[in-house]
Amino acid sequence: MNGLRKLGDYIWEFMVVTLIVAVSAVTVLPFIPVIVGLNAFFRRSIDERRFRDIFIAIGQNWKILIIYTIFQLVMIVFPVLNIYYFNTHPENLNTFVLAVSVIALVFGVFYLATAPTIIVNMDVTFFQLLRNGIMLLFGGLLHSIIAVACIAGVVALIIWYPYVVVLTLYAAPYLVCRLMYENFYKLKARALGTTVEKLREQENADDYLDEYGRVKHDEKVNVEQKNEEQSN
Repeated sequence: MNGLRKLGDYIWEFMVVTLIVAVSAVTVLPFIPVIVGLNAFFRRSIDERRFRDIFIAIGQNWKILIIYTIFQLVMIVFPVLNIYYFNTHPENLNTFVLAVSVIALVFGVFYLATAPTIIVNMDVTFFQLLRNGIMLLFGGLLHSIIAVACIAGVVALIIWYPYVVVLTLYAAPYLVCRLMYENFYKLKARALGTTVEKLREQENADDYLDEYGRVKHDEKVNVEQKNEEQSN
């Protein structure tokens, strides 16, 4: 029964997230903020995340999101439109514009993979965001390659098979988010001189409030409290 309930949660989540991303993509400007918001959403487990996490993250990071959105419009949206146009109108091909578009698109895809994790977890300026995006790449090179390849695959679908993209609007952000968080934890653990496991245990132990603002102790704290009550 628990497995069936969780399956239902995933199906409902798939439909709602797909709708949110689709609407943001059609309206263009909200797309990048929504992708950042999904990073905050997907970092939690299925039992803990709430859809409002998406919009809370956007509200908390609105200043950097303005600059980052403009950056990604230039680096991804316009190049994709150029490439799509040249692909459908080869007689109007401009080699220079196409080359610049491809180069810009590569950088845009790279920062679409790395920047949302940094924005959600760190208070950075735009130039710090660009620098930390490169650092996050080396937190786990294999994870980074898979994440970038995933986004590149979605971009390719937009250019050649746009009607199939709707099937990726949930899976791609989820996969990229999970991969980049692994890189983030590795870098953070390395900087603090600890392990990823200990770092996550500490973060869980420090989380005492649930989404409704009620006190929530982790299992270890509850056990210690019960032992103290028994000893008294």
